[in-house]
Amino acid sequence: MYARHQLTTIDHHHGQASRTVVAGYPTIRGGTMREKADYYLANLSWVHEGLIREPRGHRNMLGAILTEPVSSDSAFGLLFLHANGLFDGCGDSTFCAAAAAIETGRVEVTEPVTRFSIDTVNGPLHVEADVAGGIVSEVRFENIPSYVVGRETVSLPDHGEVAVDIAFGGNYFGFVDAAAVGLSVEPASERAIIATALELWDVLDARTLAENVHLGAPSRIELFTFVKKTAANRYRVANVYKPGRMGRTPSGTGTSAHIALRFAQGDYDAGQPFIQESILGTEFRASAKPHQLRAGPAVLPTIGTKSFLMGVHQFYIDPADPYARGQTIEG
Repeated sequence: MYARHQLTTIDHHHGQASRTVVAGYPTIRGGTMREKADYYLANLSWVHEGLIREPRGHRNMLGAILTEPVSSDSAFGLLFLHANGLFDGCGDSTFCAAAAAIETGRVEVTEPVTRFSIDTVNGPLHVEADVAGGIVSEVRFENIPSYVVGRETVSLPDHGEVAVDIAFGGNYFGFVDAAAVGLSVEPASERAIIATALELWDVLDARTLAENVHLGAPSRIELFTFVKKTAANRYRVANVYKPGRMGRTPSGTGTSAHIALRFAQGDYDAGQPFIQESILGTEFRASAKPHQLRAGPAVLPTIGTKSFLMGVHQFYIDPADPYARGQTIEG
């Protein structure tokens, strides 16, 4: 069979589908994960365009692509894919790629707990997984330091002044009380939630946001999270990322940012269980311990969930295919 590219993927889900690309692409060059990300975007963007977008993927699919590690004690590196490019961090794809690595023997497996590290643009992630009979029942990872950046106030025509708390957990999140903008955190509210997120971006993208003192640069908002508290240390959330897509899970980086926010506000005691529930009802289980960065306080979150294997696939990308690089229809 003639095809320019033959790519192998391992697909998992936990409500959110993530496609781990494991073979069929050239070496992703670079001495750091940031350099690898830059090289990938300059030379290999056809991978996520062809595999994450329609017709081979769909608008809400996520993914990751394996690289050689850049740290001596890491098993491999990961770049996190979405339909339009890369995330610096992605908990959903970390869970799925870690499960794929264990279930295909890409890391040394020790039962009942397997431990290894993964290099990412944000830094190394330390993973542990519960394994029995070669099957992964849960993956947990200790995320990078997570912290609050600041608060912005936005005036919306239908809701007046709305507080947006900005926190970082691998990506920048803007947290909004769902009730304050008249939203219920339910699947039926998806269009209204996305519309509100886009309205907030219209205002905040025109501003220079609070400085991230840890990085010495202005912050930004990559995702909005609409929050409903359902019990002590338990929240139901809806996450929206550009250009207007709703995540299907609680979000690993979002859970990290959220637990940092609640800790800073005095609503969370370090070491206690913290449950973040998605709009579909799926749960990420987390906890955090205090951490001190040079510029101020943070937390080190640990997040866990179970991802389910959907399939191992070989995709052929025909050079004559008008959708070799995929397509997306927004709306």
